[in-house]
Amino acid sequence: MRHLINFLIAFSIVFLFELIFIVFNKKKRNKIFSSYGALILKGKFGVNFENTNKKKFAILITFCDALICGIGYVVLRLFKNIYIGFLVVAVVLAVLIIGVYGIVGYFYKKKEGKKNV
Repeated sequence: MRHLINFLIAFSIVFLFELIFIVFNKKKRNKIFSSYGALILKGKFGVNFENTNKKKFAILITFCDALICGIGYVVLRLFKNIYIGFLVVAVVLAVLIIGVYGIVGYFYKKKEGKKNV
């Protein structure tokens, strides 16, 4: 239960800060297409962002980032030795980034395929 509360707190903080400072700021919202998440989607999956709603995409990237940060925080808190925790979190974050953005890329590519047909 304690881990769930830690996750929800970390997730909420990251999600709200990104919503306030990136999604609701029109100047910074355009920069979301050059973030590492968008670059993974574009490079690995070939997702085309021309017909994408920028606000919805920014919220999705914000959600994914908050999810990854929240899980990373909980994993770090599982270890008493901070050095081992950082090593494990580095591996977990790499797997999470590839996995979460892989799922998002799969669905965006599938959605793009339906529109082009």
